[in-house]
Amino acid sequence: MNDSSLLPPSADVPIDRLAAIFGNTTNSYKFYWLLSILECVKDNQLTVIPIDHLIARMIANVWYPVHYFKLSFGKQDQISSIVLSIRSEILLSADASKSEIVAAVTQYMKNGSALAKAISALKTYVPYRFLRPFFDSQLRGVVDWKVNRLIWEMAGQAFNDPAAPCLYRYVQTAENGESIEIHQRWLAYLQVNLPIVMGYCLWNLVGYLQRNNPNVPNISGKIFAPERRDLKESRRFWRLALNALNGVHCIYSGEILRAGYFSLDHFIPWSFVAHDLMWNIIPTNVAINSAKSAQVPSLQAYLNPFVQLQYNAVQAVAAVGRENLLEDYILLYKKQSIAELQSMPVDEFKQVLYDTIAPQVQIAKNMGFTVNWSYSA
Repeated sequence: MNDSSLLPPSADVPIDRLAAIFGNTTNSYKFYWLLSILECVKDNQLTVIPIDHLIARMIANVWYPVHYFKLSFGKQDQISSIVLSIRSEILLSADASKSEIVAAVTQYMKNGSALAKAISALKTYVPYRFLRPFFDSQLRGVVDWKVNRLIWEMAGQAFNDPAAPCLYRYVQTAENGESIEIHQRWLAYLQVNLPIVMGYCLWNLVGYLQRNNPNVPNISGKIFAPERRDLKESRRFWRLALNALNGVHCIYSGEILRAGYFSLDHFIPWSFVAHDLMWNIIPTNVAINSAKSAQVPSLQAYLNPFVQLQYNAVQAVAAVGRENLLEDYILLYKKQSIAELQSMPVDEFKQVLYDTIAPQVQIAKNMGFTVNWSYSA
């Protein structure tokens, strides 16, 4: 999508050219390059930004979608391929912080390895091809090997264009080496409209990722590292259910779980579903929850016990009239009230939950999540 009407208007900068950047996008680098620039504007208010730092930020921003959420970026995408390769060499965890990744990648780019050279190679096209829409008419018909040099030259010339200044030009500094310098009028525009421009960038990125992951749920929740989650309502639900049922058997180990001590497990891993809906959460103990981690449990071994436990818990919570704790189930089962939920036959309850979970497990398997996990004492 390259509709400039979605960006705030400006008499000072050519926003139609910024919007045109996302036309015909076949790789993710445009989204992540702009996102990295916007983050630097937000964090540091700098006009001169080292290109190495922006490349490292790009890799850090791709890290979670690739490693934690296992999203596909398409066969042609270079950055995601690099991110997949780099983890084993840098020895960072899937949930490493952005600052850790930026620091590690910035340092790693200096070591001269083949992978470090592949990362550095991003500098040979990303900063230049991103600006191509600013000079589209001038570059029409130009052979590919001449494009970068021409963009470098035209960006410098257009930087001083009073009518339509280029977003940035390329500079060399003694302290930071190859850098970009953001035009002051563009910097002012981005500072004033930062939330809208960032939202526009992310909206386009979500569309790109959705095209490459057509059946994956909650793409918009998988762009960044997950925020700290609040499971208070789930804990209230299961504490109430455990009390009413006088404890339940853990579906994995068979041990009795009581209201005073239990851990909450996402049956389908949170890193796949990226939500905390009640119908996917059950109690277990801390050790089992940790051992299961982001693995998908065996449906053959655990799906029937899972849906039976969910049914029993819903009946127990419904019996005391806690509608606020049953909203997720009312929506899933398309019921109008607790009474309808209570009167649902167990076979219907199980079938709906099975039909919801089974396809998601297959998609998770296709994405590379470990499946068929089972508990071993």
